Formats: sequence, structure tokens, C-alpha cells
Amino acid sequence: SMKSIMETMNKSNATTTTTSKAKESASKESTSSSTVKDDAKDSGFTKSDHVRGYKIRSDGKKTSYFDREITDDAKQLIGDIAPKKLDPNATGDTNDNAPKPIPATEGASAWNTAGTWEEKDVTPWAKETLTAALLTAEYILPDGSPSPGAHAVVSKVSKLEGHASYATVRGKKRYIYEFALTLSWVLTLGDDHTQTCHGEMTFPDIDGTVEMGEGYDITKYSVDGSSPPGTGPLLDRFVRDGGLRDSLHGKIDDWVRLFRATY
Repeated sequence: SMKSIMETMNKSNATTTTTSKAKESASKESTSSSTVKDDAKDSGFTKSDHVRGYKIRSDGKKTSYFDREITDDAKQLIGDIAPKKLDPNATGDTNDNAPKPIPATEGASAWNTAGTWEEKDVTPWAKETLTAALLTAEYILPDGSPSPGAHAVVSKVSKLEGHASYATVRGKKRYIYEFALTLSWVLTLGDDHTQTCHGEMTFPDIDGTVEMGEGYDITKYSVDGSSPPGTGPLLDRFVRDGGLRDSLHGKIDDWVRLFRATY
């Protein structure tokens, strides 16, 4: 019938219209996608690169947006800034203005070119050499004394406490030492060389405050009870106040000279 024919034609036209719109939409999407891809290909970016903050350098490389590209004019002003290896054996002939090492002060460490305070401890050496010097002290009573030929010596350094060091300050050396010691002494009488006297004496202050030649104070001088009776005045004169004590003063002064000569 005529009504059926009209319905069939309307359906056909609707289908054609829908198909045409679908094709048109697909064509637009394809064109848009192709445009985006071409743009990305030309710029070297993906869609997300713009968001992440990238940019293209003058040499065509992609880099961070915050990367700083130095211009040719700036490069000429700066010059060559590539790291260069320093030659420790260089004499500096090629560049007189180059910094040169400052020689260290004699006796100071290489790093101490300014000559500031630098102290070195030499206590072990000092104790060994001072002990050896004290043990060489001796005195022989002269003719005309109460016991001519009597021989006084140091038998032992029983106690030695203290320290020694030297310091370098602005190119000058200072010798620092401070010791307290106790030693044992023996005096063999000159009559038959069979009788002996024993005792001890203490030097509390062997240090730089005492000028050489002035002598050193003693304390705790004692005589052993086994010493022959009547020898007290002899020992006071030739051990405590002179004789052996004078020899000890000389040995200590000699050690101070050795200290200064060694360091």
C-alpha cells in the first residue's frame, strides 16, 4: 500500500543520514588526531611534555624548562671554564702570577705556614736523657778534706715526674719542661773504702724558670741510719750543700743545653 511504501522510504533516509553523520564525525576525529601527532612530531614533545615543563634548546635537544642556555656572547666573556688538573711539579715559569706555596717555618709542620703556636711533646726522650745525665754525677773529696778521696755518686733515680715539649711560635722556638725528681746517693769514705753512707734528696722544681748556673733547690734530704756515726757534717758539706749537689746542678744544666741543641 502507499502507506507502507512511505514508511520504507523514511527509514532508508534516516539510516543514510545517520551513516553520513557517523562518517563525518570519524573523519573529523581522524583529522584532529593526525594534526596533534604531526604537531608533536614537529616539536619533539608528547602531549604531557608541555604540562611537565620541557623546552627545546637552540641545538634541537629537549631539556627542562629551567635549564639555562648560555649565549655565544656570554661564552666569549666567560672563556674556557673546563676543570684543569694541577701539576704539583710545576715551577710557575709559565705564569708568574700563579699562587706559590709558602715555605713552612723551620721546626713547624708543613701546614703551619703562618708560624702560629705549634707544640710537640718530647717527654719520653727528656726522661730518658735526663736520667742518664743524673747518673753520671759524682764528686771526689779533695786532699785536706775530712776524708780525702771519698767518692760520692748517684746510685739511682727513684722518681721522675713531669713533661717536656717545644713550641714553635712565629718562627721562634720555646723549650718547655717541668720535672720533679728524687734520687739516691752513695758516698764511699776515703779511709779504707769499705764504709759507705747512703741517702736521698729531692729536686722539686727543674723547669725553665731557673736560669742555668743558679742551681736548683732541694727538699727531703735524708741520710740512711746505716751510715757510720759522726759523718753528718761531712755529708752536709759535700753532698747536701756542695760537692755532689754542685755536680748535679751541672748535669741538669748540661741536659738543658742538650734539649735545646737536639730540638
